[in-house]
Amino acid sequence: MRQTFTSKEQEARVEVQMMPFNARFATVTTAFGLQGGHQELTAPSPDDPGALFNGLWSPNNNNRVAGYVFNEFKFTDQTKAQIAGRIEHVELHGSTPDFPADFLPDGAPQSSVSRNPSYTPVSGSVGLIQNLPGDLVGSITAQYVERAPKPAELFSRGAHDATATFDIGNPNLTIETAKSVEIGLRKATGPFRFEATAYYTRFSNFIYRRLTGVMCGEDFDSCGNGDPTNEGRQAVYSQRDAIFRGAEFQSQLDIGALNGGIWGIENQFDVVRATFTDGSNVPRIPPVRLGGGVYWRDSNWFTRVNLVHAFAQNDIAVIGETPTAGYNLLNAEITYNTKLNQSWIGAREMTLGLVGNNLLNQNIRNSVSYTKDEVLMPGLGVRAFANLKF
Repeated sequence: MRQTFTSKEQEARVEVQMMPFNARFATVTTAFGLQGGHQELTAPSPDDPGALFNGLWSPNNNNRVAGYVFNEFKFTDQTKAQIAGRIEHVELHGSTPDFPADFLPDGAPQSSVSRNPSYTPVSGSVGLIQNLPGDLVGSITAQYVERAPKPAELFSRGAHDATATFDIGNPNLTIETAKSVEIGLRKATGPFRFEATAYYTRFSNFIYRRLTGVMCGEDFDSCGNGDPTNEGRQAVYSQRDAIFRGAEFQSQLDIGALNGGIWGIENQFDVVRATFTDGSNVPRIPPVRLGGGVYWRDSNWFTRVNLVHAFAQNDIAVIGETPTAGYNLLNAEITYNTKLNQSWIGAREMTLGLVGNNLLNQNIRNSVSYTKDEVLMPGLGVRAFANLKF
């Protein structure tokens, strides 16, 4: 174990839901909530715990308090709307070095600069849900979401062993804003069940880790010094406007009776395309995936065999990212569920199962991982599990 991260956090929340009341035009249900929390984070240097800049972003802490409200307007049994809002105040406390403008050593000694930024993000959403003929349910949702930068995005200043990067935070980050529209159609009952969604999100000041192409060792002065033993890729937290759009679909179709149960087929599809507003690619985006399988179930047993094909991911960042080859992921599972007599051991329900993952033992690389070119996803594996509910 090279690097240890600790997080000590306290959080409290209280929520009050009002009784539904008739507002003539709709039956209104309202809930109010208040939550607050405190978090302390450490990631000390495994090589020099007493260094001036002690570890990745150690130490830092933050306090946050938020209030929110949720309203549901039931116009008819077929039509309802949901409106929600949230306001939050976040105060963060940490320190960073006085980085040179180009994030490369300039020969001058560094000093620690105390950073105490605060943010007040505001978010809101409105959605319409409509029951349609044929047990269909349609929905459309619009959201405006603001997000305060996280401690790692502000205060990072060292080697991150888990991602094999040398992370540099940006204490001048501003609030990230996302404006989204999502439409959906689903059917949850009957022999054919499905769910389809599509979304479009436009980010202002999208926060991401940008690889610079510079290699670093264990300290800031090693960045870009040409040492062939440097293994950490310099990653700078940055902000740019970006556009995400995508879609997901999944379905199950019960074919008919078989050996006292029901067998059927299922499929899935998901795609996301993410670009900055100049048309260049947002880094580390999942590939297009398409899959399907067969299943069988009765009152106690459930079995499934499923194959997912992930296409090659060639929409990559200009600097520091490589293409990812496609792969086929074959999984299978069998589970047994039964009710129990509670007088036996006090449990009321038991589930036993056997799950097989990557049964083709493919060499799979995760396109969203910083270490995908060095570390493969797990190969063929089989695990058994048991679950008791009391």
